[in-house]
Amino acid sequence: MHEDFLHFIYKNRLWTKGTELLTDNTPFEIIDVGLHNHDSGPDFFNAKIKIDGIIWVGNVEIHVNASDWHKHHHDGDQAYDNVILHVVYNSDCDITLHNGRTLPTWEISFPQTLFNRYSDFKLNEKPIACADYIDLVDDIHISMWMEKMAVERLEYKSEHISEILKYTNGDWNETLYIVLARNFGFGTNALPFEQLAMHTPLNVLLHNADNLYALEAVIFGQAGVLNGQPNDEYTRNLTNEYSFWQKKYDLTPIPESMWKRSKMHPANSPETRIAQFAATMQKFQELADSISNNKFDRGIFDDLKLSDYWKTHFSLGRISSKNKETKIGKQTIDTILINTVIPFSYIYGKTTNPNFDSEKIIDLMRTVKAEDNREIRAFVGIDKIKCNNALDSQAMLNLKKNYCDRKHCLKCSIGFQIMKEINKI
Repeated sequence: MHEDFLHFIYKNRLWTKGTELLTDNTPFEIIDVGLHNHDSGPDFFNAKIKIDGIIWVGNVEIHVNASDWHKHHHDGDQAYDNVILHVVYNSDCDITLHNGRTLPTWEISFPQTLFNRYSDFKLNEKPIACADYIDLVDDIHISMWMEKMAVERLEYKSEHISEILKYTNGDWNETLYIVLARNFGFGTNALPFEQLAMHTPLNVLLHNADNLYALEAVIFGQAGVLNGQPNDEYTRNLTNEYSFWQKKYDLTPIPESMWKRSKMHPANSPETRIAQFAATMQKFQELADSISNNKFDRGIFDDLKLSDYWKTHFSLGRISSKNKETKIGKQTIDTILINTVIPFSYIYGKTTNPNFDSEKIIDLMRTVKAEDNREIRAFVGIDKIKCNNALDSQAMLNLKKNYCDRKHCLKCSIGFQIMKEINKI
């Protein structure tokens, strides 16, 4: 037995009706279960119960065993003096408050089918524990929950952007620049890309926005990857170009050791992503202006190309076996939209525009192709959960990471609806 299950039963009034008797056999009525508290202190605030015709207003505490009151040291915490009801699975002792009053205790009971389903969720080793029961939930409910999951993920990404905004002292362009750089790390190298941007003044890159070669020289140099590379003409020229800008602006590169390369596909090598980042910085100001004017158009990226060197290279000095397309692909652009443009536009709009309409961001997510990765593929075969666009895939990522993987089934609206339907059977 777990407290979160008892919270779920109590909060949603799923206890066995007609069993509202205190441990001294006094009948009582729960008028209002109160407000669920997820921080420190009693589990439910401002509940309302009636005992012997008297209405009590106060807090409710829930434990598996009544003796957990002492185990959790509530007897020495004045925050619990206003508890009016102790809800327990097993009443193994009486609790006396500081004023000498015996705390009313209710040994809650519930349908065994609910606990069996809850146990199945907890013990199920499938990636999506409730996969076999989702047909019990109507499509509209699932759709509403998945959109909430997508917005919740946007909020999570916004928190990191807010931290960067503090670092830049409220400079939106500088913040966008760092967030954009981090995007090219694709998780594995997000930190070195973020540090690369933090160590490279934006104005240096904007000054050279019309010169891809200079952008590459500065960014590769600041990434710390030029020293010790094979001495081909391109790398040698980049090194000389970077030396000029380094002296002019007193630039300090990040350590080359920050970059992770193990078990990485050549197309995802740090050098390839750095080259893509350098090409994207040609359009940075246009991107920033389009976001601030709420007129973003993905066509900004249509003509972005890497220098010809990258037709035959995945990394500096190492020739690949075939010519490659130097144009930045749709998948990379979609990643920029999902991880940079959309969350940045969301927090920028919320922060700067009192009339901000988040539905525009939701609509933009629906125009972007869905991602395809292991977490999203965990939902394959569950017909009721669709993956038609980035709104869907971002919702899946949030649902999988923060609910399914953590077995927070009772905090998930889909899991809650399944439990309710099971209770009707």
